[in-house]
Amino acid sequence: MASAQLSSGNEMVSTARPLPPDLLMGEMGTSLWIAPHVDAASLAKLGFRFGRSGVHQSKTMMLRELGALLQAAPDPGSVDIPDLILNRNVLQKRTGSGRRLALERLNGLYGLSSGAPIGRTLARLWQRADGGRPLLALLCALAREPPLRDTATVVLSAKVGSEVRWPDFSSQFEALHPDRYSAKMLKSMSQNCASTWTQSGHLQGRVKKRRVRAVASSVAAAYAALLGELAGFGGATLLASPWMRTLDCTETETLALLRQAESGGLVRVRSGGGVTEIRARDAMASALGIHELGNS
Repeated sequence: MASAQLSSGNEMVSTARPLPPDLLMGEMGTSLWIAPHVDAASLAKLGFRFGRSGVHQSKTMMLRELGALLQAAPDPGSVDIPDLILNRNVLQKRTGSGRRLALERLNGLYGLSSGAPIGRTLARLWQRADGGRPLLALLCALAREPPLRDTATVVLSAKVGSEVRWPDFSSQFEALHPDRYSAKMLKSMSQNCASTWTQSGHLQGRVKKRRVRAVASSVAAAYAALLGELAGFGGATLLASPWMRTLDCTETETLALLRQAESGGLVRVRSGGGVTEIRARDAMASALGIHELGNS
Protein backbone atom coordinates (compact mmCIF):
# COMPACT_ATOMS: atom_id res chain seq x y z
CA MET A 1 0.00 0.00 0.00
CA ALA A 2 1.19 3.52 -0.73
CA SER A 3 2.58 5.51 2.14
CA ALA A 4 0.31 8.02 3.85
CA GLN A 5 0.31 11.62 2.74
CA LEU A 6 -2.10 14.33 3.86
CA SER A 7 -3.26 16.72 1.16
CA SER A 8 -2.85 20.45 1.65
CA GLY A 9 -5.45 22.00 3.90
CA ASN A 10 -5.43 18.88 6.07
CA GLU A 11 -2.07 19.45 7.83
CA MET A 12 -1.89 19.10 11.58
CA VAL A 13 -2.57 22.32 13.43
CA SER A 14 -1.81 23.10 17.06
CA THR A 15 -5.11 24.96 17.45
CA ALA A 16 -7.27 21.86 16.89
CA ARG A 17 -10.04 21.56 19.43
CA PRO A 18 -10.84 18.40 21.39
CA LEU A 19 -13.11 16.02 19.50
CA PRO A 20 -16.64 15.35 20.80
CA PRO A 21 -16.98 12.25 22.98
CA ASP A 22 -18.76 10.16 20.33
CA LEU A 23 -15.62 10.25 18.18
CA LEU A 24 -13.51 8.77 20.94
CA MET A 25 -15.43 5.52 21.25
CA GLY A 26 -15.80 2.22 19.46
CA GLU A 27 -13.78 0.14 17.05
CA MET A 28 -14.35 2.72 14.33
CA GLY A 29 -13.76 5.76 16.53
CA THR A 30 -11.52 8.80 16.31
CA SER A 31 -8.58 7.52 14.30
CA LEU A 32 -10.80 5.92 11.68
CA TRP A 33 -13.70 8.31 11.08
CA ILE A 34 -12.10 11.64 11.99
CA ALA A 35 -8.36 12.37 12.06
CA PRO A 36 -7.19 13.42 15.54
CA HIS A 37 -5.92 16.83 14.41
CA VAL A 38 -9.22 17.99 12.89
CA ASP A 39 -11.07 20.99 14.32
CA ALA A 40 -14.49 19.58 15.17
CA ALA A 41 -16.08 23.05 15.17
CA SER A 42 -15.00 23.53 11.55
CA LEU A 43 -16.53 20.19 10.63
CA ALA A 44 -19.80 21.20 12.30
CA LYS A 45 -19.91 24.34 10.13
CA LEU A 46 -19.64 22.12 7.07
CA GLY A 47 -22.58 20.02 8.23
CA PHE A 48 -21.06 17.13 10.21
CA ARG A 49 -22.94 16.31 13.40
CA PHE A 50 -21.78 14.93 16.72
CA GLY A 51 -23.39 13.90 19.97
CA ARG A 52 -25.50 10.90 20.85
CA SER A 53 -28.91 11.57 19.31
CA GLY A 54 -30.06 11.21 15.75
CA VAL A 55 -32.96 10.56 13.40
CA HIS A 56 -32.26 6.82 13.57
CA GLN A 57 -33.76 6.71 17.02
CA SER A 58 -37.15 6.82 15.25
CA LYS A 59 -36.57 6.59 11.47
CA THR A 60 -34.32 5.23 8.72
CA MET A 61 -32.33 7.32 6.24
CA MET A 62 -35.58 7.94 4.30
CA LEU A 63 -34.16 7.19 0.85
CA ARG A 64 -37.56 7.33 -0.87
CA GLU A 65 -38.43 10.71 0.62
CA LEU A 66 -34.99 12.11 -0.20
CA GLY A 67 -35.38 11.03 -3.81
CA ALA A 68 -38.83 12.61 -4.08
CA LEU A 69 -37.57 15.88 -2.60
CA LEU A 70 -34.53 16.10 -4.86
CA GLN A 71 -36.67 15.33 -7.88
CA ALA A 72 -38.90 18.27 -6.98
CA ALA A 73 -35.94 20.46 -5.97
CA PRO A 74 -32.77 19.56 -7.90
CA ASP A 75 -31.07 22.59 -6.32
CA PRO A 76 -32.44 22.90 -2.77
CA GLY A 77 -30.52 26.12 -2.23
CA SER A 78 -32.70 27.93 -4.76
CA VAL A 79 -36.11 26.87 -3.42
CA ASP A 80 -38.09 26.99 -0.19
CA ILE A 81 -37.74 23.42 1.13
CA PRO A 82 -40.28 23.88 3.99
CA ASP A 83 -42.83 25.20 1.48
CA LEU A 84 -42.30 22.21 -0.80
CA ILE A 85 -42.81 19.73 2.02
CA LEU A 86 -45.37 21.50 4.22
CA ASN A 87 -47.54 23.29 1.66
CA ARG A 88 -47.01 21.58 -1.67
CA ASN A 89 -46.70 18.16 -0.04
CA VAL A 90 -44.15 16.83 -2.52
CA LEU A 91 -43.57 13.87 -0.19
CA GLN A 92 -47.27 12.95 -0.30
CA LYS A 93 -47.74 12.74 3.46
CA ARG A 94 -51.35 12.39 4.55
CA THR A 95 -51.26 14.71 7.56
CA GLY A 96 -49.73 18.02 8.51
CA SER A 97 -47.90 16.42 11.42
CA GLY A 98 -46.46 13.83 9.06
CA ARG A 99 -45.17 16.58 6.78
CA ARG A 100 -43.63 18.48 9.69
CA LEU A 101 -41.88 15.36 10.98
CA ALA A 102 -40.60 14.53 7.50
CA LEU A 103 -39.14 18.03 7.13
CA GLU A 104 -37.46 17.83 10.53
CA ARG A 105 -36.02 14.38 9.93
CA LEU A 106 -34.79 15.05 6.40
CA ASN A 107 -33.06 18.19 7.60
CA GLY A 108 -31.50 16.22 10.42
CA LEU A 109 -30.25 13.57 8.03
CA TYR A 110 -29.10 15.76 5.16
CA GLY A 111 -29.20 19.41 6.22
CA LEU A 112 -30.88 20.49 2.98
CA SER A 113 -33.13 23.19 4.41
CA SER A 114 -30.43 24.48 6.76
CA GLY A 115 -27.94 24.93 3.93
CA ALA A 116 -25.28 22.55 5.29
CA PRO A 117 -22.47 22.50 2.69
CA ILE A 118 -22.15 18.70 2.69
CA GLY A 119 -25.93 18.47 2.20
CA ARG A 120 -25.86 20.91 -0.70
CA THR A 121 -23.02 18.88 -2.18
CA LEU A 122 -25.13 15.74 -1.90
CA ALA A 123 -28.01 17.43 -3.72
CA ARG A 124 -25.84 18.58 -6.62
CA LEU A 125 -24.08 15.25 -6.93
CA TRP A 126 -27.46 13.53 -6.90
CA GLN A 127 -28.16 15.01 -10.33
CA ARG A 128 -24.86 13.60 -11.64
CA ALA A 129 -25.18 10.21 -9.97
CA ASP A 130 -24.60 7.23 -12.24
CA GLY A 131 -26.36 4.59 -10.19
CA GLY A 132 -24.81 5.45 -6.83
CA ARG A 133 -27.60 7.45 -5.20
CA PRO A 134 -28.19 5.08 -2.25
CA LEU A 135 -24.50 5.31 -1.35
CA LEU A 136 -24.57 9.10 -1.68
CA ALA A 137 -27.44 9.24 0.79
CA LEU A 138 -25.72 6.83 3.18
CA LEU A 139 -22.46 8.79 3.16
CA CYS A 140 -24.20 12.04 4.05
CA ALA A 141 -26.24 10.29 6.74
CA LEU A 142 -23.04 8.82 8.20
CA ALA A 143 -21.54 12.30 8.43
CA ARG A 144 -24.63 13.61 10.22
CA GLU A 145 -25.82 10.62 12.29
CA PRO A 146 -23.59 9.49 15.19
CA PRO A 147 -25.74 6.40 15.96
CA LEU A 148 -25.45 5.26 12.34
CA ARG A 149 -21.66 5.69 12.47
CA ASP A 150 -21.66 3.46 15.53
CA THR A 151 -23.11 0.59 13.48
CA ALA A 152 -20.71 0.78 10.54
CA THR A 153 -18.26 -1.70 12.01
CA VAL A 154 -21.04 -4.31 12.32
CA VAL A 155 -21.82 -4.11 8.61
CA LEU A 156 -18.47 -3.34 7.01
CA SER A 157 -16.67 -6.10 8.90
CA ALA A 158 -19.30 -8.74 8.05
CA LYS A 159 -18.41 -11.25 5.33
CA VAL A 160 -20.53 -11.27 2.19
CA GLY A 161 -23.26 -13.88 2.63
CA SER A 162 -23.21 -13.81 6.43
CA GLU A 163 -26.34 -12.98 8.40
CA VAL A 164 -26.54 -9.58 10.08
CA ARG A 165 -29.29 -9.29 12.69
CA TRP A 166 -30.66 -6.28 14.51
CA PRO A 167 -29.39 -7.66 17.87
CA ASP A 168 -25.87 -7.30 16.40
CA PHE A 169 -26.49 -3.55 16.19
CA SER A 170 -28.02 -3.51 19.65
CA SER A 171 -24.95 -5.21 21.10
CA GLN A 172 -22.75 -2.61 19.45
CA PHE A 173 -24.75 0.27 20.93
CA GLU A 174 -24.69 -1.33 24.36
CA ALA A 175 -20.95 -1.94 24.17
CA LEU A 176 -20.23 1.65 23.18
CA HIS A 177 -22.80 3.28 25.47
CA PRO A 178 -23.59 0.92 28.35
CA ASP A 179 -26.88 1.54 30.14
CA ARG A 180 -27.58 4.66 28.07
CA TYR A 181 -30.56 3.38 26.08
CA SER A 182 -33.67 1.51 27.12
CA ALA A 183 -34.34 -1.91 25.62
CA LYS A 184 -37.10 -0.37 23.51
CA MET A 185 -34.83 2.36 22.16
CA LEU A 186 -32.04 -0.12 21.44
CA LYS A 187 -34.39 -2.24 19.36
CA SER A 188 -35.81 0.77 17.50
CA MET A 189 -32.39 2.23 16.66
CA SER A 190 -31.02 -1.16 15.69
CA GLN A 191 -33.88 -1.98 13.35
CA ASN A 192 -33.79 1.49 11.79
CA CYS A 193 -30.05 1.29 11.20
CA ALA A 194 -30.39 -2.19 9.73
CA SER A 195 -33.04 -0.82 7.35
CA THR A 196 -30.75 2.04 6.33
CA TRP A 197 -27.90 -0.35 5.51
CA THR A 198 -30.42 -2.35 3.49
CA GLN A 199 -31.53 0.73 1.57
CA SER A 200 -27.88 1.55 0.84
CA GLY A 201 -27.31 -1.90 -0.67
CA HIS A 202 -25.01 -3.35 2.00
CA LEU A 203 -27.64 -5.73 3.38
CA GLN A 204 -30.37 -7.71 1.69
CA GLY A 205 -33.56 -9.25 3.00
CA ARG A 206 -36.72 -8.10 4.73
CA VAL A 207 -36.56 -10.09 7.95
CA LYS A 208 -33.39 -12.14 7.68
CA LYS A 209 -30.72 -9.79 6.41
CA ARG A 210 -27.52 -10.95 4.81
CA ARG A 211 -24.42 -9.01 3.89
CA VAL A 212 -24.12 -8.23 0.20
CA ARG A 213 -21.74 -6.02 -1.72
CA ALA A 214 -23.03 -2.50 -2.32
CA VAL A 215 -22.96 -1.00 -5.81
CA ALA A 216 -20.58 1.94 -5.97
CA SER A 217 -20.24 4.66 -8.61
CA SER A 218 -17.69 7.29 -9.54
CA VAL A 219 -19.86 10.06 -8.07
CA ALA A 220 -20.27 8.19 -4.77
CA ALA A 221 -16.51 7.60 -4.69
CA ALA A 222 -15.89 11.32 -5.19
CA TYR A 223 -18.28 12.18 -2.34
CA ALA A 224 -16.64 9.63 -0.05
CA ALA A 225 -13.26 11.17 -0.90
CA LEU A 226 -14.60 14.63 -0.10
CA LEU A 227 -15.97 13.60 3.30
CA GLY A 228 -12.77 11.75 4.10
CA GLU A 229 -10.64 14.74 3.12
CA LEU A 230 -12.78 17.09 5.19
CA ALA A 231 -12.36 14.63 8.07
CA GLY A 232 -8.61 15.01 7.81
CA PHE A 233 -7.40 12.12 5.68
CA GLY A 234 -5.30 12.12 2.53
CA GLY A 235 -3.46 9.71 0.25
CA ALA A 236 -3.26 6.16 1.58
CA THR A 237 -4.93 7.14 4.86
CA LEU A 238 -7.93 8.35 2.87
CA LEU A 239 -8.16 5.12 0.89
CA ALA A 240 -8.09 3.15 4.15
CA SER A 241 -10.66 5.34 5.92
CA PRO A 242 -14.20 4.10 6.64
CA TRP A 243 -15.54 6.77 4.26
CA MET A 244 -13.91 4.88 1.39
CA ARG A 245 -14.53 1.43 2.90
CA THR A 246 -18.24 2.22 2.74
CA LEU A 247 -17.99 1.92 -1.06
CA ASP A 248 -17.37 -1.86 -0.70
CA CYS A 249 -14.57 -1.68 -3.27
CA THR A 250 -10.99 -2.86 -3.37
CA GLU A 251 -8.34 -0.15 -3.43
CA THR A 252 -7.80 -0.76 -7.15
CA GLU A 253 -11.52 -0.45 -7.85
CA THR A 254 -11.77 2.69 -5.75
CA LEU A 255 -8.91 4.35 -7.62
CA ALA A 256 -10.54 3.43 -10.93
CA LEU A 257 -13.80 5.08 -9.82
CA LEU A 258 -11.93 8.16 -8.62
CA ARG A 259 -10.20 8.48 -11.98
CA GLN A 260 -13.62 8.39 -13.64
CA ALA A 261 -14.77 11.13 -11.27
CA GLU A 262 -11.64 13.08 -12.14
CA SER A 263 -12.79 13.29 -15.76
CA GLY A 264 -15.89 15.11 -14.47
CA GLY A 265 -13.79 17.57 -12.49
CA LEU A 266 -14.88 16.23 -9.08
CA VAL A 267 -11.50 15.05 -7.78
CA ARG A 268 -7.81 15.13 -8.60
CA VAL A 269 -5.76 11.93 -8.40
CA ARG A 270 -1.98 11.88 -8.65
CA SER A 271 0.35 8.89 -8.26
CA GLY A 272 4.11 8.77 -8.24
CA GLY A 273 7.03 7.52 -6.21
CA GLY A 274 4.85 5.08 -4.33
CA VAL A 275 2.54 7.85 -3.11
CA THR A 276 -1.08 8.34 -4.11
CA GLU A 277 -2.53 11.81 -3.61
CA ILE A 278 -6.29 12.36 -3.75
CA ARG A 279 -7.85 15.80 -3.48
CA ALA A 280 -11.57 16.39 -3.71
CA ARG A 281 -12.26 19.50 -1.65
CA ASP A 282 -11.16 22.31 -3.97
CA ALA A 283 -12.08 20.43 -7.13
CA MET A 284 -15.62 19.84 -5.94
CA ALA A 285 -16.02 23.36 -4.60
CA SER A 286 -15.17 24.64 -8.08
CA ALA A 287 -17.17 22.04 -10.03
CA LEU A 288 -20.32 22.41 -7.95
CA GLY A 289 -20.06 26.09 -7.00
CA ILE A 290 -20.10 25.40 -3.26
CA HIS A 291 -17.34 27.70 -2.18
CA GLU A 292 -17.70 26.93 1.56
CA LEU A 293 -16.03 23.61 0.79
CA GLY A 294 -12.87 25.24 -0.49
CA ASN A 295 -9.74 25.66 1.57
CA SER A 296 -9.30 29.13 2.96
